[in-house]
Amino acid sequence: MSFTARDLRYEPEKSFPALEAFLRQRAQRYLGPLQYDAEEVDLVVNHVVERLVALGLLGGGDRQPETVLDRLSEAQFYAFLNNCVHHKAIDRLRRQHRQMLPFSVLQESEDSQGEADPLGEITTSLWGVPPFAHPEEAALAAVTQQELRILLKHCIKALASAPRQLRAVLQELETLGAVDLARQVVEELQAISITPLPAETPLAHLSQHRDHAYKKLRTCLQSQSSNLAVVVALRLTEYEALLSSRSTEATGELAVPIQDLVRQGLTLAEVQRGLRQLTFEGLLNWHEGDEVVHLDAARLRRLARYYRVE
Repeated sequence: MSFTARDLRYEPEKSFPALEAFLRQRAQRYLGPLQYDAEEVDLVVNHVVERLVALGLLGGGDRQPETVLDRLSEAQFYAFLNNCVHHKAIDRLRRQHRQMLPFSVLQESEDSQGEADPLGEITTSLWGVPPFAHPEEAALAAVTQQELRILLKHCIKALASAPRQLRAVLQELETLGAVDLARQVVEELQAISITPLPAETPLAHLSQHRDHAYKKLRTCLQSQSSNLAVVVALRLTEYEALLSSRSTEATGELAVPIQDLVRQGLTLAEVQRGLRQLTFEGLLNWHEGDEVVHLDAARLRRLARYYRVE
């Protein structure tokens, strides 16, 4: 079960078990030699949960003001939580290591590091010191280059309801050398009691399963993006089914009023910005002031494959 920042704010009872399972799985992964220490795992999980409460997100409802966390996409929010767990696990590993060192070695290490200890900086920059004045800055700093990888894993795991398509993608990842990513996907699915088909399972019509899976992955990646051009591209692809029924035989085109794209949080100005970017990149032939966008099968195929990292 997935969850969003909004779920945690307004439906904590329903979403907390999924949050806790995610944090616990991440904590066990990052704690390394301490992953089987239940107390250490609980410390990491509770630390993140307590901070979410302090920030007014977990169970905050309308009583607490909105923060930047509420405006993150689902993938960005998962990346934020992942980084929170990662940094706290680093802190616990460092503390464990320091406890095992002789005092003389520890003192020498502290003298040599001074105030430039990178681990100390990571821990401090993530949560700050009480009171934590700027959670927005911490949230934005936590959304790093890991976001796309986490988003890709999220979208691959969404294929669990189509086990043959999931196996086809995992097989492709392994073929391309992304064995670690494939292994992480399998581990995270097993953590929520979903077991993918074994690697040795024969797949009839492999290419067909792979093609269907890739189409779902592209749609998932686009739907999680907050990039205006990507959002507009996704909305335009929704008109694919209408192309054959509403296009003219002479042109093979479908005219989509740009006003129809103004919905679900996008203003007309934002739609126009997205259209300008798509036109600049050669995916559309749209001009400033045009009230419609002309689509054909070739353009729709390119739009369906369009993606840009934020």
